[in-house]
Amino acid sequence: MKTTAITDRLSTRLARLRQTSGRSPIVRLLGGRGAATLLIGAALFIGGLSESFSDVHFLIERNHHSVDVVRRAGQEGQVVASLGDGFAGKTLFRLSRVFPDRYVSRQLRIFDESAWLADLRGADEILHAEMARINDAIRREFFVKSIPYGALIHEKAAKYDVDPALVAAVIEQESRFKVRARSHAGAAGLMQLMPRTGRWMGARDLYDPEQNVDAGVKYIKYLDKRFNGDLKHVLAAYNGGEGNVQRYGGIPPFRETQTYVKKVLVNYDRHTKELKKFEQDRSTAPEQAEGAGR
Repeated sequence: MKTTAITDRLSTRLARLRQTSGRSPIVRLLGGRGAATLLIGAALFIGGLSESFSDVHFLIERNHHSVDVVRRAGQEGQVVASLGDGFAGKTLFRLSRVFPDRYVSRQLRIFDESAWLADLRGADEILHAEMARINDAIRREFFVKSIPYGALIHEKAAKYDVDPALVAAVIEQESRFKVRARSHAGAAGLMQLMPRTGRWMGARDLYDPEQNVDAGVKYIKYLDKRFNGDLKHVLAAYNGGEGNVQRYGGIPPFRETQTYVKKVLVNYDRHTKELKKFEQDRSTAPEQAEGAGR
């Protein structure tokens, strides 16, 4: 009953003020919304004074989308007015600062921790996704422009989550990017797969670049898991067989395999550096273009 009474008195007070506001210079100066804000502030101020003896207090609470007026009596609180977080609400919040704290207090909850962290996480995920998309586009451009069969290499590397620079390094050492390459042992195609390995990895025609590279990258991924990401062991197994790497506990004592691992690592390092330079050149290109236009 008491809450209803004060709300009714505030409404009546506002209604009387509105009846005479049309002739007021302040209405013409501030406009209807600004004047309404001042009226609400005045009503709250008067109401706070008139009932201060009953331990009534007003809290002006600014949230994400609104400014709420909360009437508090003891430990209980009730929202008696709510304004959007536009001109009227923001003005009321500012106006409340001139009132004595014993009558009116303020609480800023725009940066609610849970909501703020959720928004931050969402924005961070969007930013990372966009940066990943841009970086991937630049990397693909490098391989298309700089490496034979670069688009295919980039595609299959992304499919199996293998570094495309490593794939390019293996192909360079295995076949020098020759589709019809064939070794004396019977290894065929760009990645020089043995027919048995190719069939195991799903390739029927090892001279088809798409099938060959897909099977070869898939095999590298298999070896990477098999040897817990040890790159030297992976390369040694690719050339000399995983059984030999397992048997010798590392790179087997075969001159061909040892030389192969060293050369692939050199190729890998070179392609990685070329890619890094390409990415740096692309990142500075907009700045150079902007400077040239000044």
